[in-house]
Amino acid sequence: MSVSAGRAWRSLSNRSARPDVDAAHFGWYNAAPVWAQEILLSGYGAWLRHLRYGGAHRRFSEELRLSQWWTGPELRAWQLRELRRVVGEARVAVPWYRDQRIETPRTLEEFVHLPILTKEEARQAGARMISSAAASRGRLTIHTGGTTGTPLVIHCDRAALRRNYAFFVRALSWAGVGPHPRVATFAGRPVVPAAQRDPPFWRRNHAGNALLCSSYHLSPETVPVYVDAIDRFQPELIDSYPSSLAPVARYIVESGITSIRPAAVVTSSETLTPETRTLLERAFGCRVFDQYGAAEMGGFVSQCEAGTYHCHSEYGIVEILRDGRAAAPGETGELVVTGFVNQVMPFIRYATGDLATRGDDRCPCGRSFPALAAILGRQDDVVVTPDGREIGRLDPVFKGSAGLMEARIVQDRPDHLRVEAVVSEGWSEVEESKVLTELARRVGLGMKVDLVTLERIERGPGGKLRGVVNEVRGRTRDDAADTRSGAGRI
Repeated sequence: MSVSAGRAWRSLSNRSARPDVDAAHFGWYNAAPVWAQEILLSGYGAWLRHLRYGGAHRRFSEELRLSQWWTGPELRAWQLRELRRVVGEARVAVPWYRDQRIETPRTLEEFVHLPILTKEEARQAGARMISSAAASRGRLTIHTGGTTGTPLVIHCDRAALRRNYAFFVRALSWAGVGPHPRVATFAGRPVVPAAQRDPPFWRRNHAGNALLCSSYHLSPETVPVYVDAIDRFQPELIDSYPSSLAPVARYIVESGITSIRPAAVVTSSETLTPETRTLLERAFGCRVFDQYGAAEMGGFVSQCEAGTYHCHSEYGIVEILRDGRAAAPGETGELVVTGFVNQVMPFIRYATGDLATRGDDRCPCGRSFPALAAILGRQDDVVVTPDGREIGRLDPVFKGSAGLMEARIVQDRPDHLRVEAVVSEGWSEVEESKVLTELARRVGLGMKVDLVTLERIERGPGGKLRGVVNEVRGRTRDDAADTRSGAGRI
C-alpha cells in the first residue's frame, strides 16, 4: 500500500475513540483551538493522576521509602518470598505457565532453572498470559512497541500501576525532586499536530502542572521558541528522551543562557550517552538521572545520588545473562527480568532483548540494590524531514497493531519513508492505514510513506533490529534504546 502523509493525516477524523489512548489521538482534538486542547489534556491528565497516584499509592511509596535501606540478606529473603508467590500463583492461574509445568523454586539458586520467556512466546500466548485469579479486577491495557519492533499488549490493574509509579516517585527522591514537581516533558505523545508550522509546539496539562513539549517539531528554526517557553515555565524537573532534549541543550549552551535551572533532568526511553549527559548537565546546571524499565513491569533501574544504576530489588529480579550464564562484573549480557508488581500478567524470566553491563554492587549511597555499569539497547537512527526536523522514537506508531509481527522505518530519500513490516493473521488494510496515519501525524505532510510487507527484516550486529534506519543521512544519534517510561507522563 502506498499513501502520502497528507492522505493519512486527513483520515484521522474517521478514527473512533479507544480507552487506552490519550486525547491527542482523537480527530477533533487537532481541530480544536489551543485552549480547548489544553482543557482536554488537563482532563485526561487528572484521570491519569488518579489512576497512578490514587488509592494505595501513598502506602506503597512509604513502604519503598523504608525498604530501600534493607540489607542485602533482607532484600534477598524478601525477593525469595515474592518469587515463590509469583511463580506459585502463575503455575496455577496463568494458562501459559500452567502448560509449562513450572515448579515453585525453593531457593533463589533454583530460580535459574525456570524457562526463559521470549517476547515472541508472550505475544503468541496472548490472553493465556493473563491470570484467571485477576479476572474479576478492573483491567487496564498498555500497548508497547518493544525493543524489536514487535508489539505486545500488556494487561495490569490499578494496584500494579500505582505500585509502579511509587517506584518512580522513589527514583525522583534520589534526584532530589518531590513526588509531583512542576515538570517539562519531551516524549512520544503527539500533543501538537504534525502539520503545525508555527508555535506553540507545546501544551499545558494544568492538572499535572506540566508543560508537554512536542518531540516531533524540533528543528534549528524552532528550538529557540522551545527554549523561550521552557524559560517562562521554569520547571523544577525536565523529563525527556535524551535525543529530544539534546538540540535544546545545545542551543542553550551556544547562546549562553543560564536562566533555566531545574533541580534535575530525568532521561529515559533511549540510551543516554556520556556526551549527551555532559551536554545536558552543562546546559541546565544540574545533574541528569537516567532510568530504564518497560511496560511489561519486569524490572526497574534508576540512578541514585552517587550516579550508580540500581536495580530496584522490590520491583523484581534482574538478571544479566551472557551465553546462558550470569554475567560477571564488567561483562555485558541480555537483561532478563521477573516482575513482582503486576499480578494480572506476570512475566517470569522474560528476555527483554536489551543489553546491559553488570556493575559493582558496592555503592557509597548505602543501598544494597544490585548495580549496572551501563544499559545498552537498540541502535536507531532518526528521520530527518524535508523541513529539517529530526524525529526519533517512532516505535509508538506500531502500538496496538493487530497482526504486526515486527517492523522498521527506513528513510531512503529526503522526502520518503519505507515502512517494512512482517505480518501475520489479523493484519488488514485497516491496521495498515492506522500505522501510516500515526506515522504521518509525526512526520508531517511533506514526507511520503510506503508500507511493504516482507517475510523477514534484516538484523544488525548482535541480532538486534534497528527500528529506524536513515539511508540518506546515516546515523545522526547514537545508542537509542527502547527503555521505559520515564518521559511522557502527563
